[in-house]
Amino acid sequence: MNRRESIKLGALVAMSGTAFVAEKEVLVTADLMFDGRRFIEDAAVLVKDGKVVRVGPARTVGGSSARRYALGAATIAPGMIDLHVHATQNHVPFDRILRHGVTTIRDLGGHVRGGPQGPGRLRYLGSGPLVTVPGGYPIPTWGTGPAAVVTGADSARRTVSKLVDQGAAVIKIALEPGGESGAPWGGEHASTPPPWPMPSPETVLAVVREAHRRGREVSAHIGEHRGARLALAAGVDEWAHSPADPLPADLLKKAVRQGVRMIGTLDTQSRTQGAMKNAKTFVSLGGRLLYGTDMAHPEIPHGFDAQELSLMMYAGLSLEQALAAATSLAGEHLGLAPLGTLVPGAPADLIAAAGDIRKGHGGVKNLEFPLLVMAGGRPVVTP
Repeated sequence: MNRRESIKLGALVAMSGTAFVAEKEVLVTADLMFDGRRFIEDAAVLVKDGKVVRVGPARTVGGSSARRYALGAATIAPGMIDLHVHATQNHVPFDRILRHGVTTIRDLGGHVRGGPQGPGRLRYLGSGPLVTVPGGYPIPTWGTGPAAVVTGADSARRTVSKLVDQGAAVIKIALEPGGESGAPWGGEHASTPPPWPMPSPETVLAVVREAHRRGREVSAHIGEHRGARLALAAGVDEWAHSPADPLPADLLKKAVRQGVRMIGTLDTQSRTQGAMKNAKTFVSLGGRLLYGTDMAHPEIPHGFDAQELSLMMYAGLSLEQALAAATSLAGEHLGLAPLGTLVPGAPADLIAAAGDIRKGHGGVKNLEFPLLVMAGGRPVVTP
């Protein structure tokens, strides 16, 4: 078993509370569908037993005994996947997130587990607290609650192993000295002013190696070049944000070469000097930019964020690429494909929005207020 396969197995174990139960067949039709990769006109999706069983042009998809939702001038899409939220730490209601188009969240700095899962419920994966050092981020800004403090390489290995045993689907490490202009985690109201201590290279390497040994990837909170260098030297898999300060091009090129994935959080970082610049350069170099919002920050919707998607397009993605970054590519990133797609055998997590979402920002905005939401084959919001 290779590392990616092991990580996929780890994510599945972390979601072991999910179990689908038999549901009546459901047939959804609309003038347009995005299947996770491309648009299909005059489309239909047939769902049975919590899975997609047929999909395609409406004339080719049957279902004589199915409950029908004929939506007409609407767009069907997979349920959106937000790869960076703080829902549990900040008490964001799961049902609110689900009603507003997001059917899967990954909580990067909250509880390891998010409560019961299954049909009609939000899919939840969590990292647990951020691995950090005494006095390091997030302690100066958010306190000790979301922090797992380590004191060296041995301590880091034990902490990572404990988090995995508790059910963490990913390990998050804080490589943040503070001080970036406009960053929502900035030090203006911190208990101690920046610079904040960061883990040593040996500690970061121990976190990454232990996480990989246990079948988990590592996401790094970074905001500037020092954290980026530490992450790249240790082989961190993902940057939890587009860094807030502009990075040298050589660091972004190295990140792309190493296969690092970047979670945008461009909306919540709209006041920083570097987040958009870094994302644009990263995309132009062939890097994979994925959808995540830092949900729970005050300005971010509790559900799908159309502004985040628009900013991803401004960074260089097409509409199809940006939507894929929030659906099919996000499912792949979690090791849970075909989650995030509407193909036979995929979990029946889907939404539908009014109108043609290809028509400007207003079309995408409709995804924030879906006409239909289905989670695990069970309708949650209906027309």
